[in-house]
Amino acid sequence: MAAGNELESLEAACRQVPLTENKYLATDLVATLLDTVVDYQQHTTTVRRASEHFNATRWDDVRSLDDLEALFEYFPNDKEGNSALGQFLWGYNFWTRAEQLRGLVAFVRTRSIETLDDLRSWAESSSFAEFEGQVKGLGPVVYQWLVMRLGVETVKPDIHIVRFVSRAMGRQVSEREAIDSLVVVAGRMSVKANQLDWSIWEHERSNGSPR
Repeated sequence: MAAGNELESLEAACRQVPLTENKYLATDLVATLLDTVVDYQQHTTTVRRASEHFNATRWDDVRSLDDLEALFEYFPNDKEGNSALGQFLWGYNFWTRAEQLRGLVAFVRTRSIETLDDLRSWAESSSFAEFEGQVKGLGPVVYQWLVMRLGVETVKPDIHIVRFVSRAMGRQVSEREAIDSLVVVAGRMSVKANQLDWSIWEHERSNGSPR
């Protein structure tokens, strides 16, 4: 855990960040699952275009886990089949993301999740230990981003957040330290941790640090 003077330095840095309204809360089950496997280690433009492709061409036909699983049956679960599935859903040959989507849907099925409210309830009581190792390639950063978009008051320790915290504290911090420290600082500032995270990200982006 960060020392007291480090938390004071981080709080001072956070108080210089304009608070922004949340634009990322999940509103649809299928879109949330698709975004979870696409929106990491990708350029913002690619993520946006993938989402726009799905919304414009597939939204009306892919509305449930059953619909997704029907697609999984149609497209073979190999590189070629998953590339075709990626093209169908996102307009990109995202074969690894399509493979991860299969795994994520299988995981939520084991938790008796059928609706967005079910997913939100799971997120509120879950931990990364429950998610760890369930879907190849989806680690703690992806888990934090998923539950944060579902309303959990936490932080997504992506590279921009970790850089911000490290810069404020004057040393390199771990993902876990970034999460714990920002949650503490959010409490001191009487703001939600997820709002502070979003605000820092918007601030970093406006200063030339793309997500």
